[in-house]
Amino acid sequence: MNSKYLWTALAALIFLNGCNQEESSTLSTAVEPPKTDVELLNEQKWDDNRVYVTKDNYILMKEANGTIPGIMKPCFVVNSAKEWPREDLSNADSYDLPRVDFRWNNGDFVSASASEKAIYESYDKVWSIKTDGTDLRLVTDDFSGDVRIMRRSPNNRYLAYSYASRTSGGTDKVVFDVQTQKSTLLGTDLGHSQFLWAEDSSYLYFEDRAKYWKYEIATGKTTQMDDDFHFSEVGVIYGGKRYVVSDFGVVIYDELTDERLLSFGYPSKGDEIYSQFVKDYNVRKDFHMKNRSISPDGKYAWGESSKYRFFMNTETQDVKLEKKDPKKKSQYRFFDVLGLNADYVRSASAGSARQYLLTRDKKLFSQTQHWGQICSGHSATLSWLYNGFANNGAFVKEGK
Repeated sequence: MNSKYLWTALAALIFLNGCNQEESSTLSTAVEPPKTDVELLNEQKWDDNRVYVTKDNYILMKEANGTIPGIMKPCFVVNSAKEWPREDLSNADSYDLPRVDFRWNNGDFVSASASEKAIYESYDKVWSIKTDGTDLRLVTDDFSGDVRIMRRSPNNRYLAYSYASRTSGGTDKVVFDVQTQKSTLLGTDLGHSQFLWAEDSSYLYFEDRAKYWKYEIATGKTTQMDDDFHFSEVGVIYGGKRYVVSDFGVVIYDELTDERLLSFGYPSKGDEIYSQFVKDYNVRKDFHMKNRSISPDGKYAWGESSKYRFFMNTETQDVKLEKKDPKKKSQYRFFDVLGLNADYVRSASAGSARQYLLTRDKKLFSQTQHWGQICSGHSATLSWLYNGFANNGAFVKEGK
């Protein structure tokens, strides 16, 4: 058992000091306090070699599938989320690697007549974890509904997310402050949710009531943007540029002036199929990217339609196209989470993590790891990268 995951407390020694006398003294005596519930549980021999974190939560260690044998990964069983450690911005050890936010309802499906605790465990919560599968943290449970989208600020402090509210009946858009543990409601409607953070985390763009808005963190001021202003569900602001991964490609704007700098995608005017793409809706929908991702610096973007996968370099405007074929080995699958420089990629699933170190030409199968990191509850999805520049963007430490 890896001692790194043995979360046991050191027993404090209590010294009883006698009074000093001229000719005699009383020796100090060490009294060991009774063992905690967690210590007693971890003294037992378990068939699955579990290690308890609290009396209701424990960790299993399992070997990951992949190109490197013998890599052990933790799988988390959380039966009491309230007892699990929360994300702590002051803990530097949590931020030595990139991390992902994800949604997870850690409990089983329950009926309306179930206990309050069972219902709470079955609800969505937002969690985070390092890209090597360690340091699971509860980010927020300050809501009641199904999470739709999450986006973390570049300084790691703020989480923008939306959820289908069980109280309002709409889609609530919220900014959660990890440091103060306070939530701010931005809007409530039945429409689509989009968020985009400023490079310095000072403001946030969001969509509400079919309009685009700007929310300033310091003042709490909300301003409606002009109709010709654009951003998307997947994008990033970096180096003074706003990268928008649209339905059919990438559009780049100057963030200060909102000038459109360039756009590209597939097909372009020089491609043979372009005329059909423009005229025929059925052709166009074959290229509509339903799944998309972008690297933290905006250099690389990825998209997946019903028939194709696209890998795009925003510096060179080069687009790699792959037709989806279940009989052939894919080179651009599982790119839902793009790391810095697209050195690493990761699938969107959080229950079963699938992670790759890409080849030099940015294709799969240089190195793979696949492991189940969630061992309780019924679903964990919507992985989204943050703290992406840590460890030079590498998802694991060298040699691990």
